[in-house]
Amino acid sequence: MSYEKFVESVVSILRGQVEESLHLSVYTSVKNNGYERRGITFSEEETNISPTIYLEEYYEKFIRGDDVKRLAEQVLEMYQKVRVKHTWGGEIVQDYQHVREKVIYKLVNQEKNKELLLQVPHVNYLDLAVLFYVLVDMDESKGQMATMLIRNEHLKWWDVTAEEICRMAAVNTERLLPYEFSAMCMVIEEMLDDGDLDDAEWRRMREQENMYVLTNHIRSGGAAVILYPGRLESIGAYFKENYYILPSSVHEVIILPESKALSKEEMECVIREVNETQVQAEEFLSNHAYYYDRAKKEIVV
Repeated sequence: MSYEKFVESVVSILRGQVEESLHLSVYTSVKNNGYERRGITFSEEETNISPTIYLEEYYEKFIRGDDVKRLAEQVLEMYQKVRVKHTWGGEIVQDYQHVREKVIYKLVNQEKNKELLLQVPHVNYLDLAVLFYVLVDMDESKGQMATMLIRNEHLKWWDVTAEEICRMAAVNTERLLPYEFSAMCMVIEEMLDDGDLDDAEWRRMREQENMYVLTNHIRSGGAAVILYPGRLESIGAYFKENYYILPSSVHEVIILPESKALSKEEMECVIREVNETQVQAEEFLSNHAYYYDRAKKEIVV
């Protein structure tokens, strides 16, 4: 069964289980980089809450042998949890005073989002684009956040300018999502189980460390940290030299001191290979390395 057929089957099963006041429809959303996701939108007649639940993880369970009826029940259970926790009704979203302190920004690829950029306030930055969101919810323990993309129609609802949104995002993003700068070996150590490497191997890794990870404290949408005022300048002061910024994904960038870097051609070859084999389409940021010049205090492609 294809994913599209699976979604339709789940909708059909759920329609036979829910009350008539709860309307179900298949919804296709275009995410970052033109990546499409298909899910089920739940709409109630007496509320403005219409959450969409995407079914990729349920489909993976189906492929592994789970029963579609049991998976449909799990989707309904998820909807009930979302409905209880959901506090951002339509009236709240339409009031700018309720969201202004939650406006943040993220970085995306400019070329891959050309159509989306026609529909949203944004700022071009190098070959990237800065998009603006409302931070709806955040689970720091799981490194997850729920956001709402700010579109042109939101500016009309709120009667605010794109400049105002940009100004608030500059204030809020660093406050709500403080930066994290770590040696790559420390990040790897967090990911591995105890005993995967012995003490001698860890010591050797630390002594040879030349790569660092720059992100935010929940490591989600963290590539935008390169926009934080003074952040790149302070990293240059730490290294006491210029450095390269490698776009790992929309969630983080890799920092590499110039004295320890490969050639530009080799670095971009590595970036392309990693993007093609390790990075999900929705999380792709760029195939280019960036260079930070301490004297000029600027970043260039």
